[in-house]
Amino acid sequence: MLFLLLLALGFAIFGLTAYVMSWPLVATQLRDRHPQDRPLMGATPLSPRAFGWFLRFAWRTSADQNLRFLAFPGSIAAWAIAVGSACAAVLLILRMTGVLV
Repeated sequence: MLFLLLLALGFAIFGLTAYVMSWPLVATQLRDRHPQDRPLMGATPLSPRAFGWFLRFAWRTSADQNLRFLAFPGSIAAWAIAVGSACAAVLLILRMTGVLV
């Protein structure tokens, strides 16, 4: 049980690390090449707009291959954060309620 909880938290931390590293690259690409789309991401990496932008794979509508190349790891990382956090929360709740020992 503890192993699964640590695995889920590790997965979420992996996602957070990759997300924080890819967000500035994508934001710079949008600022330099697509200034009209830059406000879609929000002001900070942890803003809900930026996180949702990556979760929805909204960058796929762009014809810029460089943006697609930079944003793909960010989307994978955003999903890793969401899935890892959800799994950790479910395991923690199951442990606290006594379902899992």
